[in-house]
This record gives sequence, C-alpha cells and structure tokens, in this order.
Amino acid sequence: MQSLKLVDGDLVLDENGELIMIDGAEEVAQCAELALGTNQGEWFLNPKMGIVFRAFLDKKQSEEEMREQIRQGLFQEPRIKTVESIEFTIDRKNRTIEIRFQATADSGEPIDEAVTINA
Repeated sequence: MQSLKLVDGDLVLDENGELIMIDGAEEVAQCAELALGTNQGEWFLNPKMGIVFRAFLDKKQSEEEMREQIRQGLFQEPRIKTVESIEFTIDRKNRTIEIRFQATADSGEPIDEAVTINA
C-alpha cells in the first residue's frame, strides 16, 4: 500500500514540487501516528478512531491507562501485529507527550517510531 508522505499533517514535496509517496513500514508507522494524534471522537467519519486524550490530561494520570490508550491506538492500524515496547515522556511546560514505540508489521518489518502529540 502507498500513501502520501505527511510531516506535521502537511504533504511533503520533493525538490521538483512533486508529492512524495511512502510505503512499507514507513507508511504503516505514519498510519499509526495518525491514530495516536487523533482524539477519539474528533473525526466525524470514524468517531472510534484515535485515543482518549483525557487519559493524558487528568490531574491524577494513570501510567497504566496512558500505556493502554497508546496500545489501543497502535492496534487500530490493522497491519501492526505486535507491539514490543511503549515509552512516553510528558513535557508539562510545553503540553506535549512524546510517544516512542517499537512494533512489528504484518510483513515482519520492524517499526521504531516516535510521535509527539499536543496535550
């Protein structure tokens, strides 16, 4: 499968102004990033897509609940078969969360990605 390459939600162009296409593990990782960066219920065409951002915003945050939301978000991409590790860093000052994960695609390709979401 191929997709248009996105960086921070914007289409990426090459030096000739042509749209860049991606495939393989990079494309699977990009699809997973979209799920992690979407607040569940936010996208009207698929209200079940995304993760519950509230789990990251509560004053009494549960690391277990945050990790579970990330795991559920990753498995919304059907081509991700296993998730080996999930780490996240909360930057309260800048109100962001960096999520780092290692997973395996159904093709056997490893996916090692970092995603930053605004909280």
